[in-house]
Amino acid sequence: MLIFELMNDGGPNSMQIRQHIFNFLLANEHKCVSLVSHFLKNDTKILYILDERNIIWGVLSVSVGGQILHCLESDSILPIVQEYFSYAKPQKLFSIIGEKKYTDAIAKIFLKLYGTVPKAVNEYSLMEYNQAAAEESLLANANDHKKQAFLSECEVFTCKDSDFDALFPIQKAYELEEVVIDKNSFNEKNSRILLRRSIQDGGVFGVKYNNRIIAKASINAKGEKCIQLGGIYTDTTLRNRGIATYLVKTLTQQFKKDGKTIVLFVKKVNVTAINVYRNCGFVPFTDYKINYY
Repeated sequence: MLIFELMNDGGPNSMQIRQHIFNFLLANEHKCVSLVSHFLKNDTKILYILDERNIIWGVLSVSVGGQILHCLESDSILPIVQEYFSYAKPQKLFSIIGEKKYTDAIAKIFLKLYGTVPKAVNEYSLMEYNQAAAEESLLANANDHKKQAFLSECEVFTCKDSDFDALFPIQKAYELEEVVIDKNSFNEKNSRILLRRSIQDGGVFGVKYNNRIIAKASINAKGEKCIQLGGIYTDTTLRNRGIATYLVKTLTQQFKKDGKTIVLFVKKVNVTAINVYRNCGFVPFTDYKINYY
């Protein structure tokens, strides 16, 4: 086996190799939507591992900012990955993201080669929407008339630039609670830039009640056939009213009409959120892990 960097020189051979990699990623897309998104945008270095039969066993992306995304299919390719990073060390390492098994393996490689230790580690369940599970959940859960009355006055909408000022406090609260490692390191300027960009891309959704935004969700990554939901957050003063369930169910049905597979990942310790997603028809299918450096 050998590891190669995808060269985008526009030649016939380059196009053929790119299609070969794309086919591999499509077969595994539900567990690596962010990697597929970067591959489609052509905005990161793409590495692929090939055996003597021309079969791909793994793909990684390495960004300028030091984010490593991976989709690997065998422990046997790990020595090849280690050999590559022994002579092609990224200028910086920010995060390693993907299936837990291989995030751990790549982290061990960087520890062995460079003594690199993560500053923070988050473990998740990667979940996928399943229609049968959604229908079963609907039958098992009795309607709460009080919640239904409240939700009947709520509206799910696609956020626009004009919603930015009303939406940002929700986004900031989400990042402080769920994303940043050290709350003192929260960069409000960067947060504002990224939120505005996401809104302009049409990937942010809100829930409005009494003309006030009380919850939000976003498309974290968009692949060829898959959408990864994330950033799901409800105002702390209005929790336990079914708002997150209402939001996720509404978006899921919208994306299913477009023929998309919907996935999301949730912290394993967040039992409340896991139950919300189960009630929406999401089923865990693998462990997911992010190491931050």
